[in-house]
Amino acid sequence: MEPKFGNTSSNRFQNLTALGIILFFIVFSVLSVQGMSLTADEPDHYKYGTRILSLNSTRFDDSKMPITALNVLPAKLASKLPIGPLRAFLEQFIIARFVTIIFSSLTALLVFHWSRSLYGFASGLAALVLYVFDPNIIAHSQLVTTDIYVTGMVTFSCYWLWKYANSGRFRDGLICALVLGFSQITKYTALVLVPLFLIMLSVHDWFVLTRNHPKQTGFAVGKVANRIFIFGALAIGSCIVLINIGFLFNQPFKAFKDYRFQSKLFNSLQSEAGNLGNIPVPTPYPYLQGLDRIIFRESTGFGYGNIYLLGQLKDGEGFKGYYFVASLLKVPIATQLVLIGALVIYFLNKQRRKSFFINEIFLLVPVLFFAIYFNFFYNAQIGIRFYLVIFPMLYVFSGGLFQNWEKFSASSKAVILILTLYLVSSVLSYYPQYLAYFNELVWDRKTAYKYLSDSNLNWGQGKYYLQDYLSKHPEADYEPEKIESGQIVASPDDLLGVTDDPQKFAWLRENFEPVGTVASVYLIYDISPQDLEQLCKTKSICP
Repeated sequence: MEPKFGNTSSNRFQNLTALGIILFFIVFSVLSVQGMSLTADEPDHYKYGTRILSLNSTRFDDSKMPITALNVLPAKLASKLPIGPLRAFLEQFIIARFVTIIFSSLTALLVFHWSRSLYGFASGLAALVLYVFDPNIIAHSQLVTTDIYVTGMVTFSCYWLWKYANSGRFRDGLICALVLGFSQITKYTALVLVPLFLIMLSVHDWFVLTRNHPKQTGFAVGKVANRIFIFGALAIGSCIVLINIGFLFNQPFKAFKDYRFQSKLFNSLQSEAGNLGNIPVPTPYPYLQGLDRIIFRESTGFGYGNIYLLGQLKDGEGFKGYYFVASLLKVPIATQLVLIGALVIYFLNKQRRKSFFINEIFLLVPVLFFAIYFNFFYNAQIGIRFYLVIFPMLYVFSGGLFQNWEKFSASSKAVILILTLYLVSSVLSYYPQYLAYFNELVWDRKTAYKYLSDSNLNWGQGKYYLQDYLSKHPEADYEPEKIESGQIVASPDDLLGVTDDPQKFAWLRENFEPVGTVASVYLIYDISPQDLEQLCKTKSICP
């Protein structure tokens, strides 16, 4: 159950403090997104959102989901208005991005509320600061994509499961089922929540019942089975209904044998189904169609280029532990220290561990599942954005480090103040280029491309800056077709061979170091005729 907080004035102060930090997050995000060009996936996400509002959910690719209709809604409403300043304002693409920022702000509020409910006000405040000053959260909160939506909805779903598990109220179970259903139209990542929730709820209930009735095992089994059956029916029913609503009831109950699949998995299931292939699928056609295409791309590597990590390039096959490395480099060091401290204190403190099956199971089990899945079974490792789904719950949990804040020593509070200042300064130093953020383990920002690439560094967000630089430096040559001297500018993805032939710029990548960057992304090289002449003498790569 949620603890009751102090008096009304104290609650008002706490809430106003949190809202002030969230308002800063909104304003800061809006300011830092100014001048950002469209990232690679935004046009298609926006296009699918437009289709949904036009009552057409037919797919043109795999991963786009109905949730982006929210981003298109302001422009859709504007089209009903007379031509004027208000209509022109609402039709700007930045307004579509603003919708994602607002949703991310609601997630931030939940992070504060949940951590405060578990550990107290100081903990809630700390969790909120970790979320607000996460450069990866900031970066993806500014975009018309589905990454922040699924991150938020997974967090909301886990929160309401925690509420329902501990209250036992049917109302909380119904809300949890509805939130869980809504999460299914954000991204296919949320699909795993249904079985995961049933497992967590079963473990929670078994622990509580056997603790309270240690000699009544049969009673416990019956109670657990009863609640799992009721909640499972609610959850599955809610998911089916909300998926149908999201995809506009586009061909639900189509026979499984009538689907046209691309992935080996679904083709195998279809061929082995026999008479079961006549069973109608209760979800809309484009929903299962998209899932099939996602599995096909993830298993074959089709459509997302090569995978790059720490100087190595792979074609369609992921690196084990990829997201551990990405997090080590792209999550602020201060945040990592807080998280490590929270984990160490929690598992060393027997008193705190007593609450695991009551509270922390709903935070740490989803985190553990997604950490194992993405690091060891997921091949489309093209950016930390896929991994954001675990961050809010980690921050809620990390708030536990600040439990009983009033009892902290002055030296402990001083260390935390220093870490906070370090966190804020590290994040502000990258303003406004947060997609390209790397922590101080990558001290020289010109070398970030040597560690990670793709949407970890360049997702097309700096094109306006690149155009401006090239217009002001006409002597600069952008990705020349032949080996030459002079000032050369290159995209890290093309330089490394992520999106192009790895040999095309091997001469540049292997023999020269960049002298600067454009928007912390594009690499600038100054190659003198003498340097090139010396290279041509020592290596047979020049024409």
